Amino acid sequence: MEDKEWRFCVVGNIVKQHQGEDGTVYYGTKVFPGGAKVYIADELLLLDNRTIKVLGLNRHKRYNMEWVSMDLIENVRVQRVFKPKVLNIMDNKGYLFGWAWRNRTAEDRRTLEAFVKNWEEYKAKPLSEVAKTEKKKTLWSRLFRKKS
Repeated sequence: MEDKEWRFCVVGNIVKQHQGEDGTVYYGTKVFPGGAKVYIADELLLLDNRTIKVLGLNRHKRYNMEWVSMDLIENVRVQRVFKPKVLNIMDNKGYLFGWAWRNRTAEDRRTLEAFVKNWEEYKAKPLSEVAKTEKKKTLWSRLFRKKS
């Protein structure tokens, strides 16, 4: 249990409210309420539609893993995760679904900090520019791939 006391993770918050394409104001997402803290699986970023896999407390106060648009996540940062329930999900259920979470090494922290640094820059790019070349996808996955 000693190696599971904490680990580094990218975390963010779901935006409190946003406007849909039809002009309707939405509070949070369908699954997560506005302001909910989510743990971001930094390796699972879909470049073609800017969605990312997250873990967080849903509207029914249960932990849920969902795909969420990057535009609906704010205040992205690197933190240490100490919550036993979250660590248990990361260790057990994460690998069931093919997720890979970071550990406690300095290299993991540097990789996550680079991910956070590029977050806003990546969100600002037009979707057509991001999905244009296969080379960018390869570079992104190579930069944030977990080394075995």
